[in-house]
Amino acid sequence: MPANDAITIRSAATSFELDAFFQLAGETFALNTLRDAARWRQHVECAPDYVPGQVRCAFIATTLIGGYILYERAMRIGFVTVPTGCFASLVTHPDWRGRGVATALMHDGIERAIERRLGLILLDGIAGFYGHFGYVDVLDITRHIVSRAHVTAMPRSQYTVRPAALDDAPALFELYERHYASYSGSFVRTIEWQRHDLALRLEGNPPRLACDNSGQVRGYLILPSRASGNHAVEAAADDWHAALALLQHHAATAREAAEIDWPLPLDSPTFYTLADHMNLTSRSYHHPDEGWMARPAHLPTLLTCIGPLLNERRRTVGGEAFRLRIAGTEPTLAVGAAADAPDLPTVVLTPRALMQLLFGFRPAHWVAHYPGVCIPPAILPALDAIFPTGRAWIAGSDAF
Repeated sequence: MPANDAITIRSAATSFELDAFFQLAGETFALNTLRDAARWRQHVECAPDYVPGQVRCAFIATTLIGGYILYERAMRIGFVTVPTGCFASLVTHPDWRGRGVATALMHDGIERAIERRLGLILLDGIAGFYGHFGYVDVLDITRHIVSRAHVTAMPRSQYTVRPAALDDAPALFELYERHYASYSGSFVRTIEWQRHDLALRLEGNPPRLACDNSGQVRGYLILPSRASGNHAVEAAADDWHAALALLQHHAATAREAAEIDWPLPLDSPTFYTLADHMNLTSRSYHHPDEGWMARPAHLPTLLTCIGPLLNERRRTVGGEAFRLRIAGTEPTLAVGAAADAPDLPTVVLTPRALMQLLFGFRPAHWVAHYPGVCIPPAILPALDAIFPTGRAWIAGSDAF
């Protein structure tokens, strides 16, 4: 009998099973920002958006041999939000690798997301694996590189930099909302979530805050928790003085680096501020079938959520009404007309095409050439406008 015939997958039901999962995951991900499995478990279970049962495990009899976490969050796409499964921490015990455990867990993740009526699943994946399960690339990260020597030679910023404290959660929340909440791929936050996230970061390498002469927080910098390093996790600055203060702090901590870099959207205020004041090099990293990837889950939920967005965009740009259908599925979405409107031209998208359009990863005129996609030529120009490119970003503090 094949080994995976005996595998049972279910939510961790006891404290002992949860301990076993986090111990295995902690041993597997040696670079996890939490120092031990118990603290990692506490961080997950104490999160404001924790859902009991989101830790799913594979068992042979009563022995845990693998698992994953499916966080449930609300992701923004334009002005709407979509309940999203954030698939993370897929692990298999070393003795059971290569025997179908990871594949079984991947299929369970999709079934779990559909059962929970999550519109889509998002993950940050390794190369050459997740595409087999319907996941497709939806975001390439761009990092902006500056010379450390150039930064240190600049006049000192008039702003000061200090470590964040727990009471700074509202200020960090407001900065995140200003700088990143408008991007598709950002998550809906609360002050409680921000405080929970900050409490964990305070235990490692606290975020640094740039403060003006009145003490108001005007920017923040998040560096890796285990070491300062030359690669920032996330940064946001309201003005040049805040950006310069944070750059100079970063340069001072990464003393052995020739360059430092920040990940920023190419149309973000912080990027424009840097580009207006100093030389920098921007590098976008393109790794097919790797990195941030997504796939639909419960399609009726997804279509219901994005319906108002697509209808509003079509109203703004004009063009013919149409019916959106996802290949191989039953539910459809009428865009620009009543749900029961007859004789609408039909746009047929594959799940892959739908994901890349929603995230603005590829334009409609490009996905029109994908196998299984059918877009009437008269609708294509409007579809390019309805699905604008380049407006997706996942901030480092949103990683899971």
